Amino acid sequence: MRFLIVTVALFFFVGCQTEPTKLILAGQEIDSVSWSEEEMAKDFAIRPVFKDDDSSSVLMRMQASEPPHYHDRHGLAVTVVSGRAAINFSDKRVELKSGDIVVIPKGTYHWAEPLDDKPSVVFVVFSPPFDGKDRRVVKSINN
Repeated sequence: MRFLIVTVALFFFVGCQTEPTKLILAGQEIDSVSWSEEEMAKDFAIRPVFKDDDSSSVLMRMQASEPPHYHDRHGLAVTVVSGRAAINFSDKRVELKSGDIVVIPKGTYHWAEPLDDKPSVVFVVFSPPFDGKDRRVVKSINN
């Protein structure tokens, strides 16, 4: 239930903005999102935002495609904060823009890729809290 509440709250937070200027967590404003030079040099930079017993959330700056994979124990909801990206499933590819939300149930084969020369930034909510280990990379759905 908390997963759904956080996802809906994020939808209202992002709205139709193309670039968020701040992040609000339980009424407390977090500094404007800016990425360090070290983070900008990485294909994927991950900034933890929140974690409790039910879920965790991160901001992810993506400037390369991630490998196809599964999360066997975690469902996730992804909101595009800025840029354009595509989410690929076993039988479908969906192009996304700022404000679009994708819900990925646990056990779903998927991967994301930016569509522009500039990076995409996404807000990801994992339920249960992501442990950093539940990512099974595969070359095809049959693996």
